[in-house]
Amino acid sequence: LIHLVQKKLKRISEMIDWTCISFDEAKNMLRKWREEHARRSVETVGLWKRILSHRPRSLGDEIWLVYEQVCIAALDSANIDLAVECIQALQERFPRSNRVLKLQAMRLEALKRYDSATHLYEQLIESDPTNMSYRKRKIAILEAQDNRLEAIRELNEYLKTFISDMEAWLELSDLYLQEGNHAHAAHCLEELVLFNPNNSLYLRRLAEIRYTQGGSENIELAKSYFEQAVRTNPSCSRSLYGIILCCISLSSKSSGQRKKEITQSGLIAIEKLISIYKEASKEGKNPNIVMELKTISNLKKQLQS
Repeated sequence: LIHLVQKKLKRISEMIDWTCISFDEAKNMLRKWREEHARRSVETVGLWKRILSHRPRSLGDEIWLVYEQVCIAALDSANIDLAVECIQALQERFPRSNRVLKLQAMRLEALKRYDSATHLYEQLIESDPTNMSYRKRKIAILEAQDNRLEAIRELNEYLKTFISDMEAWLELSDLYLQEGNHAHAAHCLEELVLFNPNNSLYLRRLAEIRYTQGGSENIELAKSYFEQAVRTNPSCSRSLYGIILCCISLSSKSSGQRKKEITQSGLIAIEKLISIYKEASKEGKNPNIVMELKTISNLKKQLQS
């Protein structure tokens, strides 16, 4: 598998014209990606191999940050040999560094030597209990081993200390969904919405979970969250579809004025959805416009039946 990944990434790398990039441009590019926390693994490895590795001393003290960056990119790209070269250079310069030890653990992860990697992460956690990344890498190993229940337990423990880590709440929600525990998954998304009430992704995902749970109360909540997601992101077609499906479900169980209000909400969402698709079609971004309009037409019939 590693061999196949390497071949694919090599083909991508060969498509880039490295001859147009100077040493200083390559150095500045890597620095920019570090500052932006952008992995850009294929390009990073390419810049190192084709340009920067020929004059590493010209990087000055920045070489150590570059080694770390290239090591992580090499692990992403299944280039274990290059990762080892970087780790060895860093180990010689910083023999007692936790950052280097973390890279060694990540290399073991890439080689699927999970027990050895876990042992190193436990050492790192013991030496620095406040470091979030060590704990999260340990949890990532549990997920890689398909040990979801233990990963859930560890994430819950982790969130007792790092309660504002939104990425961890999202990951925990996904794990609960994989276990079919929609109630706990919804709780995780509710925490995220509390942290960031204007994030349309969190609102939409919470709405989708409530819709999946079913029952009038959950469908009402789902509709409310979908509507909030659309207010935050008016072009979110998935949220508009969600509103329509909620309205179809609620309308079939309602009557009188309430039924009219629900139907009207669904029709407004349908008109917005049609407008989005037609606009995308004008710009040549929607080749499936005919099929999508037919689907919307069928939903409209269900809503009005």
